[in-house]
Amino acid sequence: MEKRNSLSRRNFIKTSGAAMLGAAALGLAGCAPSAKNEANAQAESVHDIQWDEEFDVLVVGAGAAGLATAVAMATEGNGETTLLLEKGSTLIGSGNSPVCSGSFHITEDPESFAVYMKALVEGFTATPESIYEVYAQGTAENWDWLESLGMTEDDVKITPQGDGKAEWFELENSGSFSKCQFKKDNADEDRQHISKFLSSVLEQYPDTVTRKTNAPLTALVQDPETKAVLGGIYDEKGKGVYVKARKGVVMTCGGFENDTEMLQDYLSFEQMHAAGATANTGDGHRICAKLGASMWHMNSFAGAWSNGISLDGEKTMPYRSLKKALGIVVGVNGRRFYQEWEGTTMFTQGEEGPLSLHYGCRHGHQNFGGEWKMLPLPAKQWFVYDSEGKRFGAYMGKDVANNTLQNQTEKTEIDPSIDAVADGYALVADTIEELAALMEVPVDELVNTVNVWNESCANGKDEQFHRPADQLAPVSTPPFYAIKCIPEILNTDGGPRRNERAQIINTDGEPIPNLYSSGEFGSLWAAKYQGSGNITECMVFGRIAARELIAKE
Repeated sequence: MEKRNSLSRRNFIKTSGAAMLGAAALGLAGCAPSAKNEANAQAESVHDIQWDEEFDVLVVGAGAAGLATAVAMATEGNGETTLLLEKGSTLIGSGNSPVCSGSFHITEDPESFAVYMKALVEGFTATPESIYEVYAQGTAENWDWLESLGMTEDDVKITPQGDGKAEWFELENSGSFSKCQFKKDNADEDRQHISKFLSSVLEQYPDTVTRKTNAPLTALVQDPETKAVLGGIYDEKGKGVYVKARKGVVMTCGGFENDTEMLQDYLSFEQMHAAGATANTGDGHRICAKLGASMWHMNSFAGAWSNGISLDGEKTMPYRSLKKALGIVVGVNGRRFYQEWEGTTMFTQGEEGPLSLHYGCRHGHQNFGGEWKMLPLPAKQWFVYDSEGKRFGAYMGKDVANNTLQNQTEKTEIDPSIDAVADGYALVADTIEELAALMEVPVDELVNTVNVWNESCANGKDEQFHRPADQLAPVSTPPFYAIKCIPEILNTDGGPRRNERAQIINTDGEPIPNLYSSGEFGSLWAAKYQGSGNITECMVFGRIAARELIAKE
């Protein structure tokens, strides 16, 4: 008690649950930037802060979620001012939004779509069904909302509702929505992607929306008594800028797929390659944890499948560089360990029969004991194929752009000059025994694995892992190749728990006053993922957060 009483008022503020000022306020490891206003470095309470800037709303992260939030504030508000901060150097963000397809959902039957959404969750009861009902209702609004911003039917490619484009076509009401995507060949560059389109809308509102790049958030400022979030601190050229958010803060800062520590802690992968974003390092997760935010879906992600890494470990292959149908994948023990064909059975009418017997890779989910799970792939794997596999693009190299989810079953000869060995990715040998020695796996195990596999190909049936009969390519024609692989991920879904009003929830189950979120930062995806759902969620909850803030007195 004596030690506790010896703390100064200023120290208490710096170290209490939602540390606000100084080094303890940082969501990142390292030192806090010195305050732009030196008076703030000496502040002993939140009441002593001399705000450098004031806005009605602070939005953190300029991906699709942040853009959608800012657009809704600008177009539906009453002149409220918004500051949109971006950690990276581009106005459309440095996360997954600008590098994804940008496709999104619409529906004319939100009630039926909600049934499909809830079917994706299965028995994951910790996420309220109302979250998915709100998502479905928001999806029904997407078309009219974008049209009100200037989008036309000519700008987008629309897949008709019920046209077999559901990722999980086996589930109830899977035909209750449509998929839309801005056409990549539109003459107007601003209409080639959803992020570019939303960004162009914001350009029309310079008086109410201020946008800053290279400005990472380093802390949120919270009143220690009311627990209300008052604003934030961001780094601008090495100086900490204190910005007051009169109505609230919306966290739209993506996932943690670029943070090795969080991948190990939450996904149990010692190493993964992020195929999309490069700057999603969990900054916002750490910042919100200081405020007592409850976390959810921290082990949910789009992945994992394997992709090549150079033999020296210095570079990873671009997304979809390998056609796994042309070989097999083995572990360091020389054995196959899963159904390694990673072609897609989503977005098609698929096979007859129950989902529990189907196959393929659906954003990393694969059939595991009749259920569709994200697989715990080993840290090191080998993709083994032969000269026939090389001829038909087992390694796509410079032709990687021609390898899509939908053409994994095609067998087309590629440029013979493409060489994984020359590119530093593959080992090569004239015999399987010699290849095993180079791979440093048990020779007898790899020889046996290849023999069993080739026999399966001859019989037309994979008895081990039930790979589809039309995807059995023998490894029998020398020379033989082995590419070292590691797990690959698109994005994480976990983060602070949010409610139907986009409010971030604390560990007591109560909303943290003035704090909201949207997008992959605490996403609603708890189990199976429906492709194009992330961008849809960015728009839906971005609008919800904005409308909640606009409605505040």
